Amino acid sequence: MTTTPVPPAGPALEPSGGTPPRGPVHAALAALVADGTLSPAQGDAVLTAIARSEAAPPGTSPAATPPAAVAAASPAASVAAPVGQPVPAWRGRLLEAGVYLGSVFVLAAVALVVQQSWSTISRSTQLLLAGGLTAVAAVAGLLVGWPVRPQVVGTDPRHAVRRRSASVVLTLAVALAAATAVLLVREARWSGVVAAGVALVLMLAVHLVAPSVVAELAMFGAGAVLLGMVPEAVWPVPQGAGDVYDFARTDLTRGLLLFGYGVVWAWLVSRRLPHRQLGVALGLVAAVIGAPTTAGRGMPVAAALLGVLAVAAVVTYLRDPLWAWMVGAVGAAFLAVVLIGNRTMGPALTFLVAGLVLLGGTAAAVVVGRRRAARAGDRGST
Repeated sequence: MTTTPVPPAGPALEPSGGTPPRGPVHAALAALVADGTLSPAQGDAVLTAIARSEAAPPGTSPAATPPAAVAAASPAASVAAPVGQPVPAWRGRLLEAGVYLGSVFVLAAVALVVQQSWSTISRSTQLLLAGGLTAVAAVAGLLVGWPVRPQVVGTDPRHAVRRRSASVVLTLAVALAAATAVLLVREARWSGVVAAGVALVLMLAVHLVAPSVVAELAMFGAGAVLLGMVPEAVWPVPQGAGDVYDFARTDLTRGLLLFGYGVVWAWLVSRRLPHRQLGVALGLVAAVIGAPTTAGRGMPVAAALLGVLAVAAVVTYLRDPLWAWMVGAVGAAFLAVVLIGNRTMGPALTFLVAGLVLLGGTAAAVVVGRRRAARAGDRGST
């Protein structure tokens, strides 16, 4: 009595007959079976068909695997092997909306406590309350997105809703942790710097485990606040009315720090972010805002920084066609003209030149964009 060998089902994916294909095809089918797209029996049927095709003599048609074998492929085996079904879309949206609303309610409750009775609570109670809320928010964020997996946004749509929700809750936990840091630091002038530094480090961790737009915005904001607070912490404003204070030095340092931070974020950090265009836009905004802050040491410094930024953004746009580069270049050039015109020209002439710069920059961006689209079309047609 002879028996027909049956191909084993399961993750091994060994087809019956022929040499089982290995490499990318085998890995891809194993992944489809693992996430439930195909049943183990269907994966075996596909591999069997591939093996027969490779074993067939040249010029002959291999024996085709019946479509029913691939489509049905032992319904009993499909039922027996439980597969993870994707969560319905409305459930994911409901979870995300609930997380966002819950976070807002928590923030509102904390704000009410601070407004009404915070000053009457002892410092130890304040620390206990802030630390406890931080721990609760952190645990809730991990539970919402568990298992939280570091990954590029969009690679796993089934996990995207939970990842975004976890990112929001963990960002709330970081905000509460920063508030706790303010309570822990007794030196008032350094409390803000320490809190912003704690927030920056924790937001970097949140971005690594649960990347989202909210995490990127919060991480960028924490860094900008940190650099904005450093100059005043190093050179505190004197309390005495007759003391002399060099505000221009503080403004120059803050402006240079923000300008450098924006440049680094736009040209370097944005390349590591899932939402690169957002990162470029945020960096250019910080640089454009930081340059005029240096005007306390003289308008030429601010105008020179804006001019360099505009030229660099245009050059970058020519090889990296993101709209944020051109918008940043036009904004920097416009602001540079306004700063220079206020000192050398009248208001009417200043606005005229600034308007011409704005219109010319916009027209140049449109022309360059059309030429790039035409070149891409020509390459595609050939």
